Amino acid sequence: MFQWISIIGFSVVFAGLFLHHLIFPCGYKPRFTAGSLIRKKVHLLTLLFPEQKLNWPTKFRKLVFVLGLFSFCVLLATGFGPLLCGCRLHGYLLMIHATFAPVFIGCAAIVAILGAGQYCFNKKDAGTKAGFWVLLALSLPVTLTMVLSMFPLFGTHGQEILLDAHRWSALIFALIAIIELYMLIRMEVLKDTER
Repeated sequence: MFQWISIIGFSVVFAGLFLHHLIFPCGYKPRFTAGSLIRKKVHLLTLLFPEQKLNWPTKFRKLVFVLGLFSFCVLLATGFGPLLCGCRLHGYLLMIHATFAPVFIGCAAIVAILGAGQYCFNKKDAGTKAGFWVLLALSLPVTLTMVLSMFPLFGTHGQEILLDAHRWSALIFALIAIIELYMLIRMEVLKDTER
């Protein structure tokens, strides 16, 4: 059941984002020419690098964000890749998943501490601000369910429940994170094309 809900969830999110991009385009005007598609890909790549005019804490936060984004992609691929193919997470993929999890948690904590001021709600609130706080709140159950399952406090049955809770909270986190990343990319592209 979890496999099918994951497949449906990812399909709906990616289809919805694709439709949103087609209906509400942003960026370069000739949308489907080879030059504009290449420009868009290069532009997305340059969004990862900190701008020269930024101060050091902002540059550091952006670099930590990029490392966290890479860790998220690895966790997404190793956590949901085998599941979507009908397999279980084990062996080298499990070791890779367990290696990148603390990196992602550390990056999320640093971005939360350094970016909390930027994501305070004001009169011009955006969906990305709400997404930031929702993801921050969801990172707790994703993390705690797995950490607590490593200790023999709850017995075998409790560990199975915690593993299921980790899977469901990770699925919700991943779907919201993909939507949040899409909104952040759109904001940056719109900001750059208005200059």
